[in-house]
Parts: sequence; C-alpha cells; structure tokens
Amino acid sequence: MQTNIFQLPNPMIYRCHVHRYYSGLSRMYLRVFKGQQTLPAFYLLFSDVGYFEGAISWQGADFQIAPAQACIDLMLAVGMIGEAILQFPDAYASITETAKLYYVQTTHQPIRFIAGEAVMLTDLPSELT
Repeated sequence: MQTNIFQLPNPMIYRCHVHRYYSGLSRMYLRVFKGQQTLPAFYLLFSDVGYFEGAISWQGADFQIAPAQACIDLMLAVGMIGEAILQFPDAYASITETAKLYYVQTTHQPIRFIAGEAVMLTDLPSELT
C-alpha cells in the first residue's frame, strides 16, 4: 500500500471537504484545510471517479493507494465490474492501471473511493469557486 501519496508533512492536521463532483466528467474536487484555517491550503482533483464511500468532510489527509487486488475486490463487490473478470486474471493489470482504490483512515470511518489520477492544485478555475 502506498501511503501519504501527496507527501504531506503531518497529514493528520489537515481537514478535507468534498467541494464539487461533476458526474458527467467523473471529477471530484476536494478542499484541503490546514489546522483550523478557513481558507483552503490546496485542492485535490481526482479524475474518473467511479465510486465514493464516506463522509463529505473528514479529518486527515494521509491518502493511500490500496493494493490492486483490494481495488478489484471492491469493484466486484459494488458491481463496477462483473464476475467474468475472474476468468481473466491478466485483465486485472489493465483495469488497475487506470483505476486505483484511494483510502484515507479517519478517526470515525475510512474514506474509500475508486478513481484514476490525482492532482494537487494550488487554485481552482474561477467557475469552481
């Protein structure tokens, strides 16, 4: 499992909030606040979001990428892929090249979502503010 993928010093002092989700584009923007500050320290953009499980706001920004098998297992459990994939283990690699299971352990419940790439942004486009 890859931990602290954004290489934040002391990731537990950050708070995350889902800012926008665009279903047509499958993009999710998060605002990330440091400590008790009211202005975001930065934003995170996740592309190709196919699944989200968790609260809209949470404490902690230690984003991790789960092993590929955990991603496949969750995709099977929620119906994103069918059981037929079990007949073709080599197909796992092509799926998990573009889809990753992101995970944040919080003090209450874990945040889990399946998405493609993740990018840290210092600002948002004006139409998203």
